[in-house]
Amino acid sequence: MAKVLGCNLPLSLQAEAKRAFVNRYTGNHRPHWVNNGMPDGSPYPLQFADDNDWLGHTYFEVTKAGKLSARTRYCESSPTWPNNPELRH
Repeated sequence: MAKVLGCNLPLSLQAEAKRAFVNRYTGNHRPHWVNNGMPDGSPYPLQFADDNDWLGHTYFEVTKAGKLSARTRYCESSPTWPNNPELRH
């Protein structure tokens, strides 16, 4: 298996990744967990400007056959915090 940056995946695998990884918080996708806010009551900061930003900053495990790994349940993302530059490293 290899780690591949999401923006380098074929469009079909990008779509599959978006279906599989539903906890991303982007300008295009708002998961249910952001609705309650953080434990202190403040809202969660947006992690990525949009799904393309997420794909451009997220690595996925891809099999030798060129498919997303069914064994891997996680992807590796580096949030860009588009509305909160103070959170960037």
